[in-house]
Amino acid sequence: MEAFGKYLLQMACWLAGFWVIYHTLLRKETHYKLNRWFLLAGLFASMVFPLFPLQYRVVKSLPDIPLEVGATAAAAEQEFRHNFAPADILLFLYLAGVTFFVLRFVLQIVKLKRLQASSKRVSVNNTDVYQLEKETAPFSFFSKIFVSKSMGNATVLETVVAHEKVHIEEHHWADLLLYELARALQWFNPLMHLYRKAMMQNHEYLADLGAIGNGIQTRNYQAILINQMFGIPVLQMVSSFTMFNPGKRITMMKKNKSKPAKKLKVLWAVPVIAIILFAFAEPKYEYSGVSDIPAGKNTITAKGVVTDADGNALPGTSVIIANTNIGTVSNINGEFELEGIRPDAEIVFSFVGFETQKLKVKKSMKITMEKHVYKINPSLTVVEEKVAPPPPPPPPKSLLDIKGKDGKKPLVVVDGKIYEGDISEIDTETIQSMSVIKDESATKTYGSKGENGVIEIITKRKKRSNPEEEVFIVVEDMPKYKGGEKALQEYLVKATANSKENGSALIGFTVLANGSIDNIQIKEGTSDKIKKAAFNIVKSMPDWKPGMQRGKPVRVEMEIQIDF
Repeated sequence: MEAFGKYLLQMACWLAGFWVIYHTLLRKETHYKLNRWFLLAGLFASMVFPLFPLQYRVVKSLPDIPLEVGATAAAAEQEFRHNFAPADILLFLYLAGVTFFVLRFVLQIVKLKRLQASSKRVSVNNTDVYQLEKETAPFSFFSKIFVSKSMGNATVLETVVAHEKVHIEEHHWADLLLYELARALQWFNPLMHLYRKAMMQNHEYLADLGAIGNGIQTRNYQAILINQMFGIPVLQMVSSFTMFNPGKRITMMKKNKSKPAKKLKVLWAVPVIAIILFAFAEPKYEYSGVSDIPAGKNTITAKGVVTDADGNALPGTSVIIANTNIGTVSNINGEFELEGIRPDAEIVFSFVGFETQKLKVKKSMKITMEKHVYKINPSLTVVEEKVAPPPPPPPPKSLLDIKGKDGKKPLVVVDGKIYEGDISEIDTETIQSMSVIKDESATKTYGSKGENGVIEIITKRKKRSNPEEEVFIVVEDMPKYKGGEKALQEYLVKATANSKENGSALIGFTVLANGSIDNIQIKEGTSDKIKKAAFNIVKSMPDWKPGMQRGKPVRVEMEIQIDF
C-alpha cells in the first residue's frame, strides 16, 4: 500500500508540473499541435515514470549495515502488520472510486451505442452523420458524428460536420481515452478537472483551425459558433462543437500566429522533470565490509521473491550473503536483487518470527519462509516445539582420561570461553555435551593454543538458562558497543597499538541477552599470531548493549574485522 501510495503521489506531481507549464506559458500560444503533444506527454509521464524511479548509489560501511538492515526489516514488518487494517480501509475507498469512474465511462459508451441505434443516419459531404430526436449540441466520439434532428440548415450542418471531422481525423478521442484512464487512477485529484479542460479546449482550437483550413468561411463559422453556443452535449467525454467558451475560441482564431521561437517554452519542462525525478529518486544500497565482492565475469546476479507458507509476500526480509556484510531487504512485493555474487556463495534469509534459512545462491530464487511452531505444554508455559536432538554421548568418568597430542594438556573451552582452571574440578554431571577437536581443525579455530587438541564443553546450566533463545542475525535493535561506534574504534586502536604484526582478522561472536560476549570464532586471518591476538581482543572486550527483539533482549551473531 505504501508503494502504491507513493506511485499516486508521484503521478499527481507529474500532472501538476505539466499543467502549470501549459497554463502559465503555452495556453495563449497558437502552437496547438505542440500543446496537444505536450499535454499528452504529461499524461503518459505521470503513469509510466513513477514505475521506473531514478536510483542513486549509496555505499554503507560495516558498522552501519546491521542497524540499517535491521531497522528496515523491522519498519517494513511493523508497517505491513500493524498498519494493515487502516491501509486496507484506504485501499477499499480508493478502489471504490476507481470502480465508480470506470463504470461511469462504460455506461457512457453504452449510452453512445443506444443513441446510435435510435438515431437516423444521413450523409453530409460523404460523411455519415447520426441525427438524434432530442435537442443536443453536435458532438463526435470515435468515428461517429451526432447532431440534433432540428439542425435542418444545410450550411450550418456542413460547417458542424467539417469541425467534427477534424476531431475524428486527428484522433482526439484517443487523447480522451488516455485521460479517462488517468482520471480513474487520480479520481480524488481536483487537478484532473483542470487538465481535462486544457486538453479539450486545445482540441477545439485544433478543430476550429482545421475547419477553416478546409474552406469554411471564417465569418460564417464564427456566426454559427455563436448561434450554437448554448447547446450542451449529452455525453461528457465527447468532443463537442460548442464546448468551452466560443468567445475565447473566436479570439484565438483572430490572433496572429505565435512566433516559432516561442515553441522553446516547452523546454521549461526539462527542469520540472529533473526536479520530480530527483525528488522521488530511490537509494540503491551497496554494502562494503569485511568481504566486498566485486562484480565481474565470475559473479552472478540473484533475483527472487520471499513469501510465507501461504504465498504472501514478506516485505523487509533481510537478504545477506553468508559470511559477509553485503545484502539488501525485500521490497513491498517480497522481491529482492543482489549483484556480484560468487556462484559458490550462500545467502541467508531472515525475517522476524520465521526460521532463518541459508541457501546456495541461484540466478532465480523462490524462498518460502516457515514460521516458528509453538505448543502449550501441560504447565501452560509456551515453549518452542523443535525436534529433540539425539542425546550426547556420556562424558568420561574423569576428564583427566582425555589426553592431548603427545600426552600434553589439551585446551579446554567451556560454554565458548577458554577454561583456565583445573580440568579435574569440572563436575561431569553438569555437562550437556562435549566434543574433542584435534589437529588442523583445532589450530584453525583456536590458533597455537589448540595444537594439543581442544575439548569443547557445553554445560547443562548454560542450556537451562536460555531454553527458548535462538541466535538472530538481524533484530529490531542491533547490539551496540557501549559508548557507540566511536568508543569501539578507540578500543580497537588501543588494543592493537602495541602489536608488531601487520594484517587483519575476521572474528565472529555472539552478543548474549545480558550483553556479554560468547561463542568467539576465528573466521579469517592473515597469520596465526594475528588470529590469536584478535581472538584475545574480542575475548577481553567489555559487555555490549544487547540486541532487542519485540522489546526483549536476545542473542545476536556479530562479526568484526580487526586491523593490525
